[in-house]
Amino acid sequence: MASTRPSPRRDPVLLYHIQSDFAAGLAPAQIAEKHSLPVYTVTQALRRDRRPRALPDPYGLAQRRADHRDAALLYWVGYVAACGAVYDGAMPTLVLNVDERDIEHVEALLTDLCEGRPGCEYCQSSTRGLQAYIRDRDLGRLLLRWGIPGDDRSTSVPISFVPSSLLPHFVRGYLEGARGTPPFGTRSTPSSTGSVGKVVFEGPASFLEALRKVLRPHAEGTGTLLVRRNGEGVLTYTGRSALRVLRFAYRDPARSLPRADRLRQALHSHPRSRRRG
Repeated sequence: MASTRPSPRRDPVLLYHIQSDFAAGLAPAQIAEKHSLPVYTVTQALRRDRRPRALPDPYGLAQRRADHRDAALLYWVGYVAACGAVYDGAMPTLVLNVDERDIEHVEALLTDLCEGRPGCEYCQSSTRGLQAYIRDRDLGRLLLRWGIPGDDRSTSVPISFVPSSLLPHFVRGYLEGARGTPPFGTRSTPSSTGSVGKVVFEGPASFLEALRKVLRPHAEGTGTLLVRRNGEGVLTYTGRSALRVLRFAYRDPARSLPRADRLRQALHSHPRSRRRG
């Protein structure tokens, strides 16, 4: 009987389970039977990255203690989840919707995540503005394992993949990658805590619900989640909750937008709200 399960290449949670089953001692044939998959699909999913210094996928990161490179990795995973998509194929291509002020920041992504010098081209889309096309097989495969969506953007990175110690980096990346929502997806970048009126996340509603849950103790509020008919959602924090989300995201900014420098300095100068009420 033909399998109806999605390919592990586009189902990062399934891939994680396959890796876990193999580590627990199950043979590929047993894993295939358990998940109703062809054996060939399982063996391909278990194929190891040839690069000895490759950045970890979610399963690899869960097996060890995170280090400083992982902070940058989770920042970029969040950033790409907000503004990018991976087009799968023989040469997976990452496409980013880029703010024209942040071209140098994309160069930092290449430095942090890629070995050698991958192909990176910019073009102007009539519907999406400036886009960066990054063709790098290892980067594309890594981002697929983290759950970066394709063009339909109906899914996103499973929040369960993000270790609690690295959550601020992921959240900061997601906020800074957004090109159409506050505080960074607007024409003017806030330069002080007083200029931040709200913090907004956009994405699949299921992703935002999971994000809202893990942010609740840090925002000291649930935020407002608006779900659209197409399954997309908007999660909004205002007032003190918005500032608390930002302070959480910027408590240890290993990577950050250069144009966010003044706001970052302001958040560090005033780590807590002056009043509570």
